[in-house]
Amino acid sequence: MTTAEQPGISDAEWCVMHEVWKSEPVTSSEIADRLKQKTDWTGGTIKTLLHRLVNKGILDFQRKGNRYLYRSLFTEAECVDQISDQLLHTVFQGQPIPMLQYLVQTARLSGSEIQTLRQMLGEIQQELPGLDLPS
Repeated sequence: MTTAEQPGISDAEWCVMHEVWKSEPVTSSEIADRLKQKTDWTGGTIKTLLHRLVNKGILDFQRKGNRYLYRSLFTEAECVDQISDQLLHTVFQGQPIPMLQYLVQTARLSGSEIQTLRQMLGEIQQELPGLDLPS
């Protein structure tokens, strides 16, 4: 999916999408129940956000009796890829190292997360012959 294929998702819409991805198909009341612990949004607010996502072509719905069941048209990975690509090319002008430096320096990583990064770099080093990374 390219940036042109998917309209932007607002912060509030991301919250809704995370709930949709957890258990599709899902009703607006199920989303509202889950989000009531995190937000002060009303059922009407949730329905507005769902309607926007449907209009943007990110969600689809099916009517079952008096309920609407919502389902994503894109996987979470596709949406994360799109927003990451947008961040890389718009903010960091296509340069991954400054983006990675910023993310690592501002994320307050735990020791185990730092170890995971080291392992990932080690795997990349093994996959690319001739790549010389300091230990």
